[in-house]
Amino acid sequence: MMTLSDVAGHFSRAHDYDCHNQLQRLTAEKLLARATLQGHLLDIGAGPGTDFSLFPVKRVTTVDIAFAMCQRLRSLYPSYGAVCADAATLPFSSGCFDSLYSNLALQWCPDFAGAVDEAARVLKPGGRGHFAMVCDGALPELEALGFCVNHFAPASQMVAAFSEHDWCELSIEVATETLHFDDLRTLLYSIKGVGASARHGAGQAKVLRGRADWLARVDNAERMRTPKGLPLSYEILYVSALKRGATT
Repeated sequence: MMTLSDVAGHFSRAHDYDCHNQLQRLTAEKLLARATLQGHLLDIGAGPGTDFSLFPVKRVTTVDIAFAMCQRLRSLYPSYGAVCADAATLPFSSGCFDSLYSNLALQWCPDFAGAVDEAARVLKPGGRGHFAMVCDGALPELEALGFCVNHFAPASQMVAAFSEHDWCELSIEVATETLHFDDLRTLLYSIKGVGASARHGAGQAKVLRGRADWLARVDNAERMRTPKGLPLSYEILYVSALKRGATT
């Protein structure tokens, strides 16, 4: 069973993250298009950072469990505060952030409900949180090719973690986001390149018996090819929610 230190280590070693984060860029674009961000913003699972300059944000604090990601973020966004911490135990006082953003991070938390509760705790009443998370049903193409895949929580279970006690005005969307690649090796490396093999061995073959077996998988992958390339699909849960307690 993977520990938090294992997850942190995998993402810290994702040296080619910026070259293989197509999914993160796609979901960030959609998340930012619908986000209401202002004041003191907290970015949970920030990775190498996100540009929030188009929003009326006065201050940005970021959290990532991988120390190497925090170092990279500091070099790219020196004005941001970068904290290496676990999303389920945030080192901040209650109600100290005006808005919250988290892109493809919380699905890695062993205590997902605890991470959502922590997000609610540090958000001010009336503040909005915006989340994108990988949910069950991701990577069906890999599974069809005989590779191990991450089995994420169902979207309904994730949504249930946003308790009515803390959150209201939930906006929920589950979308299939499909990327395309030139070949199978590049497709697999897109997963490993962002540290996403941290749980359950995503992208690893269940049984790979030498070159002949690999070539057979390449041949099977070619049968899936579309005009855009080899597809790789993710189920993404987008959630926008208001922290209860706003003055009306």
